Amino acid sequence: MEESGKRVLIVGGTGFVGEAVRAAARDAGCTVKLVVRTSEDARRYEAQGFETEYGDVQDPQSLFVALEGVDAVINLVAIIKESGDATFERINYQGTVNLVNAMRQASVDRLVQMSALGAGNLPDFPYHYTKWRAETYVQDHIPAWTIIRPSIIFGPSREGHFQFVGQLADLIRGGPVVPVPGKGEALFQPIHVDDVAAVYCAALDNNDTIERVLEIAGPEVLTYRQMLDIVAAELGRRKPMVNVPVPLIRVGARVLDALPMFEAPVTNEQLDMLQIDNTTDDNAAPELLGRQPKPFRENLGFLHADR
Repeated sequence: MEESGKRVLIVGGTGFVGEAVRAAARDAGCTVKLVVRTSEDARRYEAQGFETEYGDVQDPQSLFVALEGVDAVINLVAIIKESGDATFERINYQGTVNLVNAMRQASVDRLVQMSALGAGNLPDFPYHYTKWRAETYVQDHIPAWTIIRPSIIFGPSREGHFQFVGQLADLIRGGPVVPVPGKGEALFQPIHVDDVAAVYCAALDNNDTIERVLEIAGPEVLTYRQMLDIVAAELGRRKPMVNVPVPLIRVGARVLDALPMFEAPVTNEQLDMLQIDNTTDDNAAPELLGRQPKPFRENLGFLHADR
């Protein structure tokens, strides 16, 4: 990507994917502004050379203020687990609506929106459904949109952000056996976070991506069970894996979530996601990267950090 000189607002730029995207955008020559929620975050990211503005996707006026002087927006905000007022409806859908409306008010018309593989008109799957509804609102109200649907994202996080592959590693480290939901046959095509960041920057600077929904994924299609096997081999902790009926895991997750000092290792939302394959036959990542994405099984060294 050539230096663009764009002034880019990244909403969700302090999370796992945002950590990589903000660095890649700055390295590509963009002036990067981050939406932050605390003065501590503002000081920390400004010390790293980023601009900051206080804001929240549930506060449309704060988004309007953050958009001052901005040429384009990357929206990475989403949740994969509901907690209190932070619901899929309020964050994944209404948060995007609030951002789009603020962009229209501020006359900013370029948006690169993060969605997810599997997003669709699926009311029984609230995560995928709210992601799809957010896509639709973007397409109906922003003239220069690009929607990116990644598969499962993996890779290092210097700030210790939660990620799915880290969760698999914790399952393997945690006990004498490794529980596998159902048959463990759900399919994934994991993509490295650095490749995701590079795709976002390439899309931002390429007008050919406007009005396109781009599915991106890594080079390997793996079952959930195969991913566990690969992570276990990387950690040198091969353990028996026991298939557990999904309804039984749901009961256990509800019990643990009800206890104040515990958090279930898998949420009901994640169990729902395991019913939908997370792969694509139309992978745009090689096109935008100019190469094949990084393979999963050769890029797990980050799992050894701080252990």
